[in-house]
Amino acid sequence: MAKFNKLIFAVILVAGVRASAQDIHFSQFNQEPLALNPALTGSYECDWRAGLNYRSQWSEIPAPYTTYAAYFDIPVIRGIGGTDNLALGLNLYNDVSGDGNLSNLSAGLSAAYHKGLGRNHYISLGVQGSFSQKSLNWNNLYFANQFDGASFNSNLPNYEPYSGDNINNIDVALGLVYKGKFNKTFSAEVGGALNHLTTPEETFYKPDSINYTNELGMRITVHGKFIIQITQNLAVIPTGLFMTQSGAQEIVVGGDLGYYLKNPNFPATFYLGAYTRLDDAIIPHIALDYKNFKLGLSYDVNNSALDVATNGKGGLEISLMYTGCILPVVPDQYILPCPRY
Repeated sequence: MAKFNKLIFAVILVAGVRASAQDIHFSQFNQEPLALNPALTGSYECDWRAGLNYRSQWSEIPAPYTTYAAYFDIPVIRGIGGTDNLALGLNLYNDVSGDGNLSNLSAGLSAAYHKGLGRNHYISLGVQGSFSQKSLNWNNLYFANQFDGASFNSNLPNYEPYSGDNINNIDVALGLVYKGKFNKTFSAEVGGALNHLTTPEETFYKPDSINYTNELGMRITVHGKFIIQITQNLAVIPTGLFMTQSGAQEIVVGGDLGYYLKNPNFPATFYLGAYTRLDDAIIPHIALDYKNFKLGLSYDVNNSALDVATNGKGGLEISLMYTGCILPVVPDQYILPCPRY
């Protein structure tokens, strides 16, 4: 009964704050760059990049949220006009949540043009077109009409006017990013994106008596990251994210310390940091950057009213990124590498 009461509390609370359709999100948002901003497509050194992300949220609740993502991007034309680049990318993700196994599968193709503004300064414009499919297993859900006075009876009809098990949509996103290195000790990246410019309709609920629609609201994203070199081996990396969609907001602030281990047998960079998603969670984060791989691990410790149901257990997240160099990059002098994104 205690578990059931916790579940009911969680469903009511989540329904109250997420009444409109919302997007997936990652705490390690810089480790899923094509989902963060299409203008980040191809925004890195070397020749190609690929990554994987996994997130498991609210494991204490009987039906947790699980999200998978994968991406690949590559500069296809370099040196346009001397300094400009054109890049293409592919972004895939799938989110599964709830007892009804609500699945949100999306595939997006993105392109970005990176315009050089002098040495070490770029402005990038990106566009992404995507196809998404949402599906729901109605047989796993229970409704008030299936309550026979003593318990739920799945053999009773639910009388819900649902339109089917799948929703398909085409969508468009735009993004703009500035990235620059001002000197040996300070670099910055700031950007913004507009997702769901088509505001596609998505609903499983189609009553005959009323004209009911439900649109996926446009999402506005603003993000920034700054790299402050303290010594040749140590950097401070403050980071921020703001997103708003359909009246809901998400604000994440925090940062990492990056330390380069000067060891010829293990030339790795370690990252240790913490973030907070305001009014929701504290997010400790660790990462290792070694031989073109970056492995990240974070955990959301819930500190909102939902911790009654989750016992403070939020979301485990793992990210893995690889940046491939066909030709080796040999810098004249080692400087702590920018976090890969």
